[in-house]
Amino acid sequence: MLGLAGINALGAVVFALIYGAAGSRRLTQGAFVAGLVVFFASLTALWVRVERAAGRARDPIGRVGRSAAALALVVIGLPALVLAPLFAAKDALPPEAGLADALPALMVLLLVSLALTAAMNLAGLVVCVALALRDRLGPRGRSGL
Repeated sequence: MLGLAGINALGAVVFALIYGAAGSRRLTQGAFVAGLVVFFASLTALWVRVERAAGRARDPIGRVGRSAAALALVVIGLPALVLAPLFAAKDALPPEAGLADALPALMVLLLVSLALTAAMNLAGLVVCVALALRDRLGPRGRSGL
């Protein structure tokens, strides 16, 4: 489960970096879309590899529960790790520091990155189900080409 949670955390950070770079106009629209597609596919493939390496003897409900727990860990833990220090710093810093103006943008960035991470998990589950069906059908269901 920790491997999946690590991939989810990595995905959230990567998606936040890509989205933040595009939002600050450091990436063109084409580079933004290409970055999202490449990293979404790469992180989904890594997620599937880690999930399938956990053991094929696991029951499907256990696999879904494991991946849901890993996602919940990141969805709950990452905002706490990011936003709690920022809110504490907002109270400690003077208003001229401008942190209060940056907080809404950071919260949106965090929300978007977590939504993309959840979509990555959903795509990984779909791929795992498709691979399990392919393995279950075996050579009988294939045309041999």
